[in-house]
Amino acid sequence: MSIAIVGAAVTGNGATIAKASVTAGSLLTLQTGFYRVGATGNPEAVPTDSQGTWSTASASAPGQNLAVTAECGASIFYQANVASGTHTVTVQTNAGKALTLAEWSGATSAPLDASANARTNSFPGTSQVTGTTATTVQADELSLIALGLQAPSGSSDVGFTDPVSGYTTLQKQSSDLGTTPAALHSYKILTSIGTQSATFNWTSTEVNQFCGGAIATFKATAAAGGNVDEQMTSDLYF
Repeated sequence: MSIAIVGAAVTGNGATIAKASVTAGSLLTLQTGFYRVGATGNPEAVPTDSQGTWSTASASAPGQNLAVTAECGASIFYQANVASGTHTVTVQTNAGKALTLAEWSGATSAPLDASANARTNSFPGTSQVTGTTATTVQADELSLIALGLQAPSGSSDVGFTDPVSGYTTLQKQSSDLGTTPAALHSYKILTSIGTQSATFNWTSTEVNQFCGGAIATFKATAAAGGNVDEQMTSDLYF
């Protein structure tokens, strides 16, 4: 059974984000891009939920710009086998945000498999990798990627290449003006075992950009029943 998105992802920029009519047993995921004043080097804190507990799938130490004492990065959080109803999620509040909250069917009750993250400090550049995961344990998985990108001057459109190769976009936030980062959140349904990675690309070459990327994969449940030949052979003995 493949993992599939349920309805539409919810996106936002505030301290809270909510998804209504969630089905019991689903997988919830939260992708973030974040910017915060101050350079602590700490990943984002795990969010809280009105009726469940979140876990970290991939939270990078943020890229930092010490000249302006700020940092920017990306995180992926998840909550498996959720309760039904409305989930109101509260994230770390001392930061500008880009948030994507999505519901998925077909995931195992312990879905997290592989993850990685990477960051860049103060560069004029046009790409950021997610890092490369370990080899996935099965072919049928969900891969999520997230990017947060910021620069002191900011741009109304950083010029993202959209979509990221092989991925489907859930949210694109092109401006990094002010305290909200540019961000790109995407997913892909995997069909083969292997290491996973992705590269975000953009065109803006602002001075002293800083950013972070993250990737995480989640396991689908096994398909019900064996193959036809095995079932026919078994039937001969009854």
